[in-house]
Amino acid sequence: MTFRLVRAEYDRETERAYVELRSPDDDGGEVIATAVFTFRTTANLSKRRIEEDVVRKARHILKRAAAAT
Repeated sequence: MTFRLVRAEYDRETERAYVELRSPDDDGGEVIATAVFTFRTTANLSKRRIEEDVVRKARHILKRAAAAT
């Protein structure tokens, strides 16, 4: 199952990140995986760099969640 990135957003005020991944399902539907988490950085990063870091952290979180089940 290959997921594609649909959204990766970061709100600087609340320090929250939102990542949405989607993949086609065997039944003809769609699988949606989302992660909402706190993301803090001390560096002054560009919007693109923040998006890359947010996606990287979301992958890490989802892998840990899968291993816990």
